[in-house]
Amino acid sequence: MGIRVKLQRDRHTALYRHIAEEFRTRIARGELPPGTRLPTVRALAREVGTTRLTIHNAYRELQADGLIESVVGRGTFVSPQARPAAQPSLGERLEPDLVLSDLHRLQHARALHNLALATADPALFPYEAFWACLEGLKPLAREVFGYGSVMGEPELRVALSELLEQRGIEADPQEVLVTVGGLQGLALVCRALAEPGEEVLLEEPTYLGLLGILKQFRLKPLPVPLDAEGPRLEVLEALLKRHRPRFYYTIPSYHNPTGLRFCQERLRRLLALAQAHGFTLVEDDTLGCLSYEKTPPTPLYALAQRLGAGSQVVHLASLSKVLMPGLRIGYLLAPEALLERFTALHNVSDITGPPPLLQRAAAQFIRQGSLKQHLKQVLPIYQRRRDALLQALSRHMPAGVHWSRPEGGFSCWVSLPRLFSTLELHRQALARGVAITPGEAFLVRSDEAMHFRLCFGAEGAEGLEEGVKELARLIRARQKV
Repeated sequence: MGIRVKLQRDRHTALYRHIAEEFRTRIARGELPPGTRLPTVRALAREVGTTRLTIHNAYRELQADGLIESVVGRGTFVSPQARPAAQPSLGERLEPDLVLSDLHRLQHARALHNLALATADPALFPYEAFWACLEGLKPLAREVFGYGSVMGEPELRVALSELLEQRGIEADPQEVLVTVGGLQGLALVCRALAEPGEEVLLEEPTYLGLLGILKQFRLKPLPVPLDAEGPRLEVLEALLKRHRPRFYYTIPSYHNPTGLRFCQERLRRLLALAQAHGFTLVEDDTLGCLSYEKTPPTPLYALAQRLGAGSQVVHLASLSKVLMPGLRIGYLLAPEALLERFTALHNVSDITGPPPLLQRAAAQFIRQGSLKQHLKQVLPIYQRRRDALLQALSRHMPAGVHWSRPEGGFSCWVSLPRLFSTLELHRQALARGVAITPGEAFLVRSDEAMHFRLCFGAEGAEGLEEGVKELARLIRARQKV
């Protein structure tokens, strides 16, 4: 028949559902247009290596969805009513770099409720105020269009040190290294602190970008699960008895993707373990200022300084979430010896950071109080969107579905029994105009439940309501099968 079936099997999902999802996805992509003849039950059972009953069940499910139809004496065909999905497909695999690429592609898709990308709303960016800062630099054109400093523009490093001071961190401008976004800082840390083949600790789930970098540099992740208060330290202690990790990557302030805010006592114990076992804690504080109910959390770096453990922590952040991602301005703060290693690597591989023009404008924007004013304006909006998402989940989700309740950031972590195969819910939702991020993309290893991330920063209350309602319909329909 010319149709080959490639299955992504897992032990949690019935085989007939894998087969049905394979055909459903290929129909949605337009690979199997209306009228395409499908393999006979006998032929497909032989190819897949299963029973005819399994194929009958898969075809029955596709018929119930109106995607295929059987004609007595002729065979089984893709239904004339089956049409390719208008939205872009996520793809076949869950590699972090591919998922990140698809997430950024989806932000440009129209007629889509985008609950997938953890980003600020471009409609709320302070374009005019920032543009005024750029205009003010015109007399300095000769300076700002050069290469700039390896460490970053001095004006921006001063502004960032003042910003860090507001978070409770004592930071001299000479201790701040400006990077091209947060990912470059994370890549510098991985290259400086570990060699290929060595092990590093991380929370599970964790930031997609880190998993991509670990794969690139051939580092081995050791996952530490989370509970409501932070990393489960009994698991960490057990890992430390058997391994010698180079560092521990953590997102204690509005964790991405769960939205959790780690408790201070858990962080103190984490610091004590780092001191006792001699590993570095790498803190990602990109979301720390996006606090909706309380004052922003005390960064781990500030806590370490108070406890005399500052040499154990590297602090990473960026302006992507709190200001505008297109500036590509990140920064890190580290003990002197580590900072020298980061700077040497930065100098060899990247020469300089973000364009000096944008660095100078960002410095002026921060120091004149515009960032503080911007956050004052947008935080209530993001809080209302967070509330709208949580209310929609409470109204529409069936029993058995659970979710986090973030106090800040842009992410909500949803968990449910494993009703769908890998990527199946994501693809079905996308075909119905709703984008989510599959939970497996954030995990080193799958667990018994299935998960997905919902983001509320760039979607209004109506879109959040409609998106959750559609997801709930899909889940309820699968519960009844």
